[in-house]
Amino acid sequence: MDRGRREETFLISTAAGGIPTAVHYPERLPAPVIVCCHGLFSAKDSSKFVSIGEEWSRQGFVVFRFDFPGCGESRVYPGPDLLSGRVRDLHAVLEHVSTQPWFDGRIGLLGSSLGGTIALLVAASGNHPVRALVCWATPFDLHRLKSAVEEWDVMKELYPAGFSLGSPVTLESLSPVPGVLVLHGRQDESVPWQDAGEIYLRAPEPKRLVLLETGDHRLLDPECRRLALKISRDWLVELGLRPGGENRQFVPGAGNIP
Repeated sequence: MDRGRREETFLISTAAGGIPTAVHYPERLPAPVIVCCHGLFSAKDSSKFVSIGEEWSRQGFVVFRFDFPGCGESRVYPGPDLLSGRVRDLHAVLEHVSTQPWFDGRIGLLGSSLGGTIALLVAASGNHPVRALVCWATPFDLHRLKSAVEEWDVMKELYPAGFSLGSPVTLESLSPVPGVLVLHGRQDESVPWQDAGEIYLRAPEPKRLVLLETGDHRLLDPECRRLALKISRDWLVELGLRPGGENRQFVPGAGNIP
């Protein structure tokens, strides 16, 4: 195995089922951990998050990817509603990370689209030592998504009858979350770029707002993606997640590096 690109997959056991997980380990451990939160119909194995895991682990971060209920390999009970199930699973992931010997006590979140909303909700709980949060193309107002969850055929295929979005339907009353980078493309066809401004205005310092003129919702343009990754990594480092720590031996199995 390439020492600069070490990856492990496993399930995190929870009362609702096993959460499918993939972790990229850097050369030096323990290290700061970046937990990636995918969007509504995405998954941990999307090319975007796989490339982030490979690139950022080479730069010294532990990168943690996982599937939300109804996505990828997840067979976790999704209820009682979309937001509650995803918030529950992110809490479980962060609790798991906090017990691992490869975790150096510093953690950041990277959320894309709805994953950014979930990351904000969990960070606002104050239950985890999140130092920095990066939100890509994140919705502030979920009313459109609420209709989609209740009406779209694809949602009916993925989730039980009567399944709903849950609450909150906007982030207007979100508790203050410092350390937020809000990044959005002005050509986003799914989430209005103005939502980024609403999130930014309600966040306390330190915070940053970046609008990419040619960026779409998925940041498919290679230059936009490259710039988003650089800005995001620089923000994590600025907020105190610069990699560095003692060396430890890599031992595959159960997500532990003893």
